[in-house]
Amino acid sequence: MFRDLSGFGSSIRAGSQNPNVFHHYPLAMDLGRDPIPELIRKLAIPASLGFFFNTMFNVVDTFYAGQLSTLALAALSFSMTPFLGFLALGIGLGQASNALIGNEQGAGNRKQASHLAAQAASLGMIAGFLGLVTGWNLLDPLYRFMGAEGEFLIVALDYMEVLVLVLPALVLSYAFNGMLNSQGDTRSLRDSMIAGFLVNLLLDPLFMYGWGPIPGQGVKGVAWATVIIQYGIAVFMGIRVIQTRLAEEWEWNMIIPRLSLQISLLRQSVPATLNFFMLSVGFYVILEAVTEFGEDAVAAYGIGTRIEQMIMLLTVGLNISTLSITSFNFGAKQYARVRQVYHLCLLYGISMMVLGSLLLRFSAEFWIGLFSDSPEVVIQGVHFHNLWYYIAGSSKNNPITNINS
Repeated sequence: MFRDLSGFGSSIRAGSQNPNVFHHYPLAMDLGRDPIPELIRKLAIPASLGFFFNTMFNVVDTFYAGQLSTLALAALSFSMTPFLGFLALGIGLGQASNALIGNEQGAGNRKQASHLAAQAASLGMIAGFLGLVTGWNLLDPLYRFMGAEGEFLIVALDYMEVLVLVLPALVLSYAFNGMLNSQGDTRSLRDSMIAGFLVNLLLDPLFMYGWGPIPGQGVKGVAWATVIIQYGIAVFMGIRVIQTRLAEEWEWNMIIPRLSLQISLLRQSVPATLNFFMLSVGFYVILEAVTEFGEDAVAAYGIGTRIEQMIMLLTVGLNISTLSITSFNFGAKQYARVRQVYHLCLLYGISMMVLGSLLLRFSAEFWIGLFSDSPEVVIQGVHFHNLWYYIAGSSKNNPITNINS
């Protein structure tokens, strides 16, 4: 069945010099031979654009929630903590897929790379389902523990009880993206995120306010728009994987969980998942303190973190390019190229953080004002960004952590 489906990838270029390189797009990219600066540029720019539109997707949600009320905006900010915890599952599995599959491709083990890809998809389905069940049952006690009560608790649960349905699609999308990244494709994610952003511009107001037979659902409508779009992205990314050389070796029995391969994936994914999960814990600790200062402070913090995400986008692309190039060349035992990636990405990362922090230092009020016309929210948001200016150098998006993978 999978062999038949791989026929969709008719654009795989015949006569390629390197059978391990992805060719659905005419990238002409060889992760083991092309100049490192060129590879970083070709991988990082599409990846950064993809995550830019992913952030803009969230910005659209934030904008429309702000049109409803400060309470709805604060509910979205409050829900970021559990959502980041869910997101950690997908990010960990995506990084594990990229590292392990890229390593096998660099070593020339196409069959093992294909088997790992199938097992990553299997693990993604299992993790997504377990996360959905766990999240569904823990949301109410978690929010009460975090201090939510009254009308604020109702609005926050309205949003998150729908949004938790996105988890299986989210985890699978990141797993598929890791498979594509390991072959030098960061354009599929970019294309899916651009499409998702554009569709979200239409679905958010449609589900929030209603139209014709579609009833208005308020902040819950924002969550339904996200769920629908994310499942569409998962299908798109899955089709892209099927069109690659990884799928040429696939058979149905490969997706049956194999303990040794699942453990290999977990050894790589669990540390990355815990790393990102601790960020969500840190977000909660800060949010717990901010909540004491009222809804305006919570709304300002939510807006501030969205803007911070936009500043960090280039380092996200740098992370992905670092992991993709490093894993392939490590598998190919080209350690000099791995060291070159280390030095270049360190230089690029520091430069990006300095420029980003300077930009926010002198224009924070303008960016906060785009999302809220409340003077108190703007003042609190500026305070947040003035502090961020001094700590940006310790960015959580450190490309060196991906060399450790």
